[in-house]
Amino acid sequence: MIGLSFDKLPHYIYSNHRQFHTHEHHIDRIFNEDVLILMRKGILRFSEDNEPVELHANEYYLQRAGLHQTGILESEKPNYFFIHFNGTFEENGNLPLRGTFQSKSIQPLLDEMMLLGLESPKIEYERLFYTLLSELAKQQRGETMAEKIRSYLLQNYTNPISLQDISDHCCFLSKNSIVNIFKKTYGKTPYRYLTDYRLDRASEYLVSTQRSLSTIAFDVGFGDYTVFYRAFVEKYGISPKDYRAIKQAEFFIPPENERPKS
Repeated sequence: MIGLSFDKLPHYIYSNHRQFHTHEHHIDRIFNEDVLILMRKGILRFSEDNEPVELHANEYYLQRAGLHQTGILESEKPNYFFIHFNGTFEENGNLPLRGTFQSKSIQPLLDEMMLLGLESPKIEYERLFYTLLSELAKQQRGETMAEKIRSYLLQNYTNPISLQDISDHCCFLSKNSIVNIFKKTYGKTPYRYLTDYRLDRASEYLVSTQRSLSTIAFDVGFGDYTVFYRAFVEKYGISPKDYRAIKQAEFFIPPENERPKS
């Protein structure tokens, strides 16, 4: 699994807070710096090289430089702290690309970073940045059982997943224990969470690609198109075909000679 390496020290560039407005989308860009995102509230949605990402409160994510980031789906008023930096990513790196964090130990570091001011020497920012990365890595080693189950679901959502698979690969608990532990943390059964995640991925592919409906269904882990169709209509209230037509029309930019004069 790719992660941020601590053997080749990353270097801090810039940091700040970010609050999205209602209906705001992630910017479309190819950025030349790495970015650490630490979520506080809301939901941030974007894609990196057509791979969808959805982040919730108390989750972090490492955006790598040089990847095409775009926000096809609107985010839900996310509030987060971000840090621009230059780092090295490699297999089995020290900090995974995404994970969860405990705000009580992370927020004081962010507050201290914000109080430094523009006149503070860069080494002070680097000190806090390294402390933050070290704390994040430590917390990933101690993630809860529910978080381990969720990580397994997200890493394998394109494949068939059963409760027995979850038990065999990440926790070795009974099926009832898996359901109860997961639902207590996330408010849904693993099956419901996985289905919703697959449908979110499908909705983004419907807008951002020209793949056929059946191809998208299989690409996000549905083994039967009928099951996908029924689940999609239940969640969004319209068929996948109609959803694609409506959303693509919203993002359509007419040729310059057809645009209204300002």
